[in-house]
Amino acid sequence: MSSIEERLARDIAAVTRGVVVTEQDLRNASNAVDERLDTQRRLGRRRTLAAVAAAAVVLPIVGVGVYRTLGDDRSAPPAGPAPAPSPSVDVNADFLAGDAPTPDLLQGVWRVDDGVVHLRFSAPDYVASDDRGRLFDDPAVEGRYEIEGDLVTVHVSGGRAGCAGQTFAMRASLPEPGFAHVVHTQPGTGSCSQMRDARWVLEQVAPSKGLEDLGFSAEPGWGPATGLPGSLYGVWVAERGGHVLEIDPDGSYSVIDESGEPVDRGQWSLRGRGLTLTSSADSSACSAGDRLVWSGLEQVDPGTTGMRGTVAENTCAAAWADKTWVLVPHEGS
Repeated sequence: MSSIEERLARDIAAVTRGVVVTEQDLRNASNAVDERLDTQRRLGRRRTLAAVAAAAVVLPIVGVGVYRTLGDDRSAPPAGPAPAPSPSVDVNADFLAGDAPTPDLLQGVWRVDDGVVHLRFSAPDYVASDDRGRLFDDPAVEGRYEIEGDLVTVHVSGGRAGCAGQTFAMRASLPEPGFAHVVHTQPGTGSCSQMRDARWVLEQVAPSKGLEDLGFSAEPGWGPATGLPGSLYGVWVAERGGHVLEIDPDGSYSVIDESGEPVDRGQWSLRGRGLTLTSSADSSACSAGDRLVWSGLEQVDPGTTGMRGTVAENTCAAAWADKTWVLVPHEGS
């Protein structure tokens, strides 16, 4: 007998206590042991395969879980192929529909609709902004600008706001004559900041496109001007457009025509309700010393202040002498 059969014989003898076991019994017992071992080996392989299959299921799940946990961490991509990225959406596309900005289209004076900010664009690349009615005399911000596509970038060089050295950027379009849409993409910092993505609708004051319906002469309630001289300060646009008048607290004034540039500059004085504008040598439309005198100043305020006076003297033959003026709102007005 083989050694395994000998061991089986001894074990069986110990259990049967002397019961005779034939060689056939030993072979049968040996075959039974072999079958049992073979069964255990097959079961072992099945358990191994089941474990591998379970791992195959778990790994993708873990991979997805890790990907979801990492979110946008591009250094740890998901186990499977990444989904195609969604196309970027320009949320300002509709608002910025229209003509792209050019120096010619931006040239002139603008105001923020329902706001107090005024802007000036002048050839070849000068830009200024202000919110206190001193756009030509002492603007809060001034510098130069450049255009690339629909992006207007402003490099600030001075102004009383102290923003020199900063750079602002905004996207712009002109949907129709006399109006511009602006979205701020690179606001300034500190007191010079503007909310990112803030939208502005700009109305052009000079050249006066779209102001043909601006009329105040027929407004009821005209009366003697009050609050002088403070009620004079600021930027005024002529009824029906055509000219802009800025009266500044320091005693200076500027008259701007349809080019968006000053054509008359000088000093103003007030006596009672009589306002005198005296031209300086900086004027192109008038001679130094020319005078425009309005007597009996009147004002009306149906929501925005209007001003007019009787022409008592006009040695410049100024085309703006007999105008009624409408105040462009500014901070404190």
